[in-house]
Amino acid sequence: MISVITALRASSNGASIHVERDGAKWLRLPVHLVADLGLSTGEVMDEPRVSAIEDAAAVERHWEAALRFTVARGRSYREVVQRLSDRRADEGQVARVLARLEAAGLLDEQASANQRVERLAARGWASRRIRSDMLRAGFPNEVVARAIDEALPKGHDALVLEAALARTGIPESAADRTRMADRLVRKGLAPQAVREAIRPDEGTRAARGEAAPEAEELIRQVRRRYPAQATNAGDRRRALGWLARRGLHSDDARRILEAAASDAAWER
Repeated sequence: MISVITALRASSNGASIHVERDGAKWLRLPVHLVADLGLSTGEVMDEPRVSAIEDAAAVERHWEAALRFTVARGRSYREVVQRLSDRRADEGQVARVLARLEAAGLLDEQASANQRVERLAARGWASRRIRSDMLRAGFPNEVVARAIDEALPKGHDALVLEAALARTGIPESAADRTRMADRLVRKGLAPQAVREAIRPDEGTRAARGEAAPEAEELIRQVRRRYPAQATNAGDRRRALGWLARRGLHSDDARRILEAAASDAAWER
C-alpha cells in the first residue's frame, strides 16, 4: 500500500515535528530524526518505508524512556532491559537502545552501582540493606562489593545508627524501644549493634547467655501471633524471623519459642 507524507509541522517549542500521513496525524518525531530519516512533504512511501520509519520512531521513544530511567539513578543492566521489555520494545529495538546507551557511557555497571550506593546511603540505609537492594536489582556480587567498599564512607553503619539515635533519643518504654529497634534493623543495621545501642546492658547479658529482655511480653506475642509454632514448621520459621528482627540471638529466640510452647515463664 502506498501512502504520502502530507505535512511536517513544527511543535510550538520547535523541539519536535508532527508528521501527517495521507492528511491524518501520524507521528511526532524529534527534529534530528526527521533529518536522519530524510523525511519531506510529498514523499511517497511504500509499506517497508512506513515500517522503517515507525520502527525508528519506536526506538527513539524507548531511548528517551531509557534515558529518564537510567540517568542519575544507578540502574543495573538487567533493570534497563526489563524496563524496555515492559514498554514492549522488541528484541531489535532493545539491542539498538542498549547500543546507544553503551556508546553514551550509560551502561557502566560499576559506575551505576557506585551511584546507586551513594543514593541509598543518602536515604539513611545501612550497608546490609543497600547490599540486598543492589543484588535484587541485578548487579553482580563483585560489583556490589566494590561499590559498597568505594562509595560508602568508613564506619557508615555506625554513623547511621548514631544519627538515628540523635534524632529521636532512646525511648523509655520497652514497647517503643522494640519498635525503634525494628525500624533500625529494617534500615540494614545489625540487630546486635542496635540492641547494644538502645539497651547497652543487654549486649553483656546476651554475651553471657542470659535471658533476653522483656521475655514475658515476647512470649505473649509469640503465642498470639504464631499459636501453632510448636507443631508447625512454617509458623516456627516465621516466629524465629519475627524475633530475629527484634534483635534476638538465635539461642534466645529458641528459648522464647520453647517457653511459649510450654506456657512456662522464662526464668530471668
